[in-house]
Amino acid sequence: MKDAQLSTRRVSRRAFLRGLGLGSMALVAADCAAPAAAPAANNGGGEAAAAPAAEPVTLDFFAWADSSDIPAWDELAKQYMEGHPNVTVKPSPSGTGNDYYTKLQTSFAGGTLPHIASFQGWEWQPYADAGLLAPIDDYIAADNFTAPFPDGVQSIEDSTRRNGKRYLIPLQNATMVMFYARKPFDDAGIPYPTDDWTFDDFLSIAQQLTSLEGETKLYGYQGSGIWPRDIHWIRATGVQEFDQLVDPKTASFDQPKIVEIVQQVVQDFVYNLKISPTPADLEGGANTINTGNAAMKYEGAWFFPQLNSPELRADNKQVEFDVVMMPKMADESRPHRGWAEGVTVPKTDLQDAAWGFAHFMGDTEGQKIYSSITGRMPNAPAVIKDFWLPTIEKRFGVTNGKAFIEAFKRSEVDVIGGVSRTQMWNEVVKPRGWDLMLNNSKTAAEVLPDVTKGVQDLLDAYWAKKA
Repeated sequence: MKDAQLSTRRVSRRAFLRGLGLGSMALVAADCAAPAAAPAANNGGGEAAAAPAAEPVTLDFFAWADSSDIPAWDELAKQYMEGHPNVTVKPSPSGTGNDYYTKLQTSFAGGTLPHIASFQGWEWQPYADAGLLAPIDDYIAADNFTAPFPDGVQSIEDSTRRNGKRYLIPLQNATMVMFYARKPFDDAGIPYPTDDWTFDDFLSIAQQLTSLEGETKLYGYQGSGIWPRDIHWIRATGVQEFDQLVDPKTASFDQPKIVEIVQQVVQDFVYNLKISPTPADLEGGANTINTGNAAMKYEGAWFFPQLNSPELRADNKQVEFDVVMMPKMADESRPHRGWAEGVTVPKTDLQDAAWGFAHFMGDTEGQKIYSSITGRMPNAPAVIKDFWLPTIEKRFGVTNGKAFIEAFKRSEVDVIGGVSRTQMWNEVVKPRGWDLMLNNSKTAAEVLPDVTKGVQDLLDAYWAKKA
């Protein structure tokens, strides 16, 4: 078998840029790679097993680079290589957020595909549409690897499957809830919030906790400042920005309920009620829940290690915290954002070997390693209940982990399609909407009609090209 660098499928830059639009870059359909043979059953789990191939294999893993993910990738690679001595796994941590996806697009545009690539559940679809990712249905069937894909969980279906084929191997079930630091509540004599609290309760608590006098500021709520995280507040009103959340054709950010809630959480919380820090207040990492200057923050389980861990406690730098579901609002079903997040297998000559490592990461033993280090919620209900809940209580001090479980039961995706959420944000929603509200130069009522127009233009261009 060829060395990884020689066996990686290459795509010319010219062909790449002629292909499907992906932000300011593009992808070409992958019709030049020979289809992989039907996979044989492969024990990718934690037990020692026969290696997927006898000859030496080197796997390039283009990896998400959150501070807690990096040691997790290293440990997963180490454990897998111990059981598969012919395989060398090389994680390449490559940033987070827009930085990560820019680097990933550059890698694909340069013509060299990694063997495994991290993806959030809303970002891989244009790559699959371009034929650059390997469907994994046959691998799942051959290995009976069904635990991460339970029936009836729409957010998992939406974020792992496209056009009838599965592409994403979940490494976590992701959702977000309200984190609260215990000390501000204790100092003010205010009871901790509970899962049945309301938006009015939240607002009242945030106002009571806010104290901007003196040298040390305390804000009741550290705002998100970006549309993707403010999506929760929008959906909780009972409306959404699109006609449908998967492959939308119509954008409508300027609905009255959306204008009202966006105005409140993005601008009024900061400049009128002053319960949230301004962008200037946050410069240099100041005035956050991490620094003890904010009482509440909307976050996910990946945030645990930043607040409280054995390492932080050893240095007496921990922030004691817990979590609750997001407050009740107009939509009585209490939707929470939710998605699967994990890895894909790009189409290369080493698909079978790449699947072996991806399967290991997503199977029980790999999940225990990954969630122990990162805090992230595993991909299978049994592992969540029997392992994750007691682990996060002991390691991170989280006593209400069930809030994540209840939130995920109510989960729905942000938006998924050929126009990615990141493209919408970078090209329209941020520069023409959120940036202007956050610098207090325009209101939600003034910017959201233009955001609607801009996103609609992106959708229309995509569907016209598809036609």
